[in-house]
Amino acid sequence: MYSEEYEKARKEFINCLCMSIFGLGIPIVIAFREWRPIMRREKKKALEAGNK
Repeated sequence: MYSEEYEKARKEFINCLCMSIFGLGIPIVIAFREWRPIMRREKKKALEAGNK
């Protein structure tokens, strides 16, 4: 499965998307600038580890 860091980033990404209703869109920017890159990096590591 995915790492603990991926799971944390995914949780925060979803939280940011949910809070964007109240935050006037600012959490969406945070979600895609901070949490999405972490998710991509960790997913790439997991896929590379699975192929080896």
